[in-house]
Amino acid sequence: RTILFTGLIEKSDHIEKCDRSESCSAFQAAGYIKQIFQPLIDSDHTDDIKVRFIRNENDIMTDESSTEPIYTILQNAPCLDKQAYIIESFLDEFIEGFVHTYQHIKNHAAVLLDSDNEFWYAIKKITSARVLIRTTLFYAMLIRRVQQPQFSANQEVAHQYLEGYLQLHSSNLNLQLAECEINELLQLNIPYFTHQPNCKDLFMGDNGKCANYFKFSAMENIHWNIEHA
Repeated sequence: RTILFTGLIEKSDHIEKCDRSESCSAFQAAGYIKQIFQPLIDSDHTDDIKVRFIRNENDIMTDESSTEPIYTILQNAPCLDKQAYIIESFLDEFIEGFVHTYQHIKNHAAVLLDSDNEFWYAIKKITSARVLIRTTLFYAMLIRRVQQPQFSANQEVAHQYLEGYLQLHSSNLNLQLAECEINELLQLNIPYFTHQPNCKDLFMGDNGKCANYFKFSAMENIHWNIEHA
């Protein structure tokens, strides 16, 4: 199952068939397909995901040593001047970037660990990061479930179902966190959580919080990683 099956993505009105009657969609069939519909994200916000497709006239390269149809991997690759690029083509550049960044942090560890560094004060003051407790698809699936007649007609039954399902799919269920998730889901909302880098608390969409949810704060983790780099 994919995000397309959640109903959160609007279907394109201009999806066409190629001359072999194969679907030119995000899930391209095998074959010598002349046209590709490239997915383009209009909005990637959790509650308003929207994708549309644009036509790419770039022909698919075929393997001349084989007469068998091939599978294309170009649909999800970035295109520039009708040329598709895949991440595997740039592994050396990625590795070089990670090595350079790691070495730069290591060379400036003393400055970064200085508690008087304004960098840390800026982080404490302005940063509030999203915390992904479960995937958006997981929550979207549960919202669809509680919209079914047997649950939508009885909030208590829906609450019991959600509680049991979250328990089943949690290795160590936090009851306060689960209650927040359930309350949001019953209102057909995607549960939303944030944290601040200088504390161990998890903040909820209703302004509540789970105290000491994290064993270490993000800043403590950063300090530890720099010290042991």
